Amino acid sequence: MDIVIIEDEDLAAESLEKLLRKSDYPIHIKKRLESVAQSIEWFKENSCDLILSDIHLGDGESFEIFEDLKVNIPIIFTTAFDQYAIQSFQFFAIDYLLKPYDKNKLNKALQKYTNYTATPVNDYSDLENLLSHLKSSGDSKVEQERFLVSRGEKLISIRASEIAYFMAENKSLFLFTTKGDSYLYDDTILNLDLKLSKKDFFKINRKFIVRHSAIKTIVKYSQNRLKIALEPSSKVNDFILISSKNVRNFKEWLNN
Repeated sequence: MDIVIIEDEDLAAESLEKLLRKSDYPIHIKKRLESVAQSIEWFKENSCDLILSDIHLGDGESFEIFEDLKVNIPIIFTTAFDQYAIQSFQFFAIDYLLKPYDKNKLNKALQKYTNYTATPVNDYSDLENLLSHLKSSGDSKVEQERFLVSRGEKLISIRASEIAYFMAENKSLFLFTTKGDSYLYDDTILNLDLKLSKKDFFKINRKFIVRHSAIKTIVKYSQNRLKIALEPSSKVNDFILISSKNVRNFKEWLNN
């Protein structure tokens, strides 16, 4: 099987490659990619049978790759943190491995891949049960109502109704209130998109999640794209582009 490894740490990549070569399966490591940007460019023109991907990369989270490209390739996510397990199954994930890597667990993950390729319907109950649970509970999930930020030694709890938008900039995430205050917030755009009200907030691109009331103007940028201005201003982006793939959903959201 042709495998692509997405990993920015040399030692972790070397360790994974050694275990793969010692595994019970015929492995060909086709490519190692080291960043979100590099991976997006590579997968635009290339493919493989299976992806083993770390989640935390130097320029973001690997979820951004699969969200941007809609990659239809089975993925085994690898990470040192277990809090992303549920989120990883939004994508074409067949397993989730915690670092440091274990040969037996890696072989079991590869076995899941061979089971998947042999049977159109996944026959491993743990993933099926998880996906079923996510689907059935999607409409009743608890939306986050308060967001804890800090300014100096002072902690501030901000209600969702007070938030105008979130902006990712230079590996940091900022929360902007309707009054024009801004705070650093310890989370990611992708995680937030799972927690916020879909009625009130919309993820317009990889950098912005906005509330309807924060949109000042909407104008056509090209035949298939829109650009918007926000109020209060972020003072970083005068206009924010909405990609062609998001325009239809954005218009539907505005109508609801």
